[in-house]
Amino acid sequence: MLRGISLRNLAKKVGVSPSFISQVEQNKCQPSLNTLRKISEALDITTTYLLESEAHEMTSPKEAVEIRLPNRLKYLSTIADFLKSVCQNHEVPTKDIENILLAVDEACTNIMKYAYQVGPLNYFKMRVSFDPDLVQIDLLDQGRRFNPLQNPPLSENKVAGGQEGLGMGIQVIKKMMDDIRYRYSPDEGNHLTLIKRISQSKENGV
Repeated sequence: MLRGISLRNLAKKVGVSPSFISQVEQNKCQPSLNTLRKISEALDITTTYLLESEAHEMTSPKEAVEIRLPNRLKYLSTIADFLKSVCQNHEVPTKDIENILLAVDEACTNIMKYAYQVGPLNYFKMRVSFDPDLVQIDLLDQGRRFNPLQNPPLSENKVAGGQEGLGMGIQVIKKMMDDIRYRYSPDEGNHLTLIKRISQSKENGV
């Protein structure tokens, strides 16, 4: 869910049903300006930001590349090389690429460690999409259902079965990226979306 707030908690703050928030998130209905204002206040972002994000999703054609990856930590370097290469091809500034690499490394590590049981070989997908203003990374896996944005605070993680690294990793992702979203469906499984807005000044020959 956006900004780490669960769908249920956001709905409660806004004064609507969780199903309504879900429909808004999936562009199945349009909230009133008053409801949009309440959503932006609950998420601590501007209404303009929400409108711009929606406009991007609805009107901007995106060039995307996708790879299928094993749930093995040894492939983290392969993921980094692939992601760095495609970002450089799109002239994403070096600073933005570094932030993206840090966030994606943490997110993929979480999938490999927590979405699947240790041992069996499984796969997940990474889709990287570009438009003029942002880079979007979608991570999809069919592992056990878990929302990393609802992970317990760091002080509780040690009690939760040695997952202290998970809580710290999520903090890194939130710091590096501009937007984080999570959703789950029986057909799609876990779907984590990371969005990085590209810096105004692009570099040549990153």
